[in-house]
Amino acid sequence: MQKPVFVSEGDEMYKVNRCHNCPNAVIDLDYTENIISKVLQEKDIHKRLKERSNPVKPLHHRILHLAIAGCPNSCSQPQIKDIGIQGQAYTKVGSGCILCEQCVQVCPDEAVKLQDNGPVIDPELCLNCAKCVRKCPTETIKISKTGYRIMIGGKVGRRPRFAEVINSLADENQLEQILKLTLDFYLEKSRPGERYGQLLERINKQEINKYFKIY
Repeated sequence: MQKPVFVSEGDEMYKVNRCHNCPNAVIDLDYTENIISKVLQEKDIHKRLKERSNPVKPLHHRILHLAIAGCPNSCSQPQIKDIGIQGQAYTKVGSGCILCEQCVQVCPDEAVKLQDNGPVIDPELCLNCAKCVRKCPTETIKISKTGYRIMIGGKVGRRPRFAEVINSLADENQLEQILKLTLDFYLEKSRPGERYGQLLERINKQEINKYFKIY
């Protein structure tokens, strides 16, 4: 489930959806919400977008859409938002496995295989949801690091597209800095009412890579 947050006063120029707090979340959603709220306020996004907008009330598909997902289940649909943030939990395998196969059974992506000496996690299949960690009775599988996958440029409508990943595992400080960077890029390069995905399709890829190269 999802809920809208940060509804701006008057005619909203952006909208942020976030997941409800639930056991699947691998990040602190309230803390993440506060980071995003801080950045949006510091950048004065509503006012700056409003100054570029001609309509009295902007249409839904012409405002900036952001989303926070607590885990790869992505209930708030960050993959189709202008800016999407998805919780990630990287795992590590230790000792103590009793070969109960619970990690294998719980993984929805078939990323865990059980060998004689314990589980092996395929990084190509694993989506970093940590279901195996919560199910493991011996704590053989543990979380090694949590963070944020940051995506830009997703949208639905007439010409839908999935958002592009610009950072696979950002920490809290990086999240704040990258969010500022993505907003600056959008405000600097986009046309009034243009979605982030349209901007990325119009701008030269080398210019995009140069702008985001530090991440």
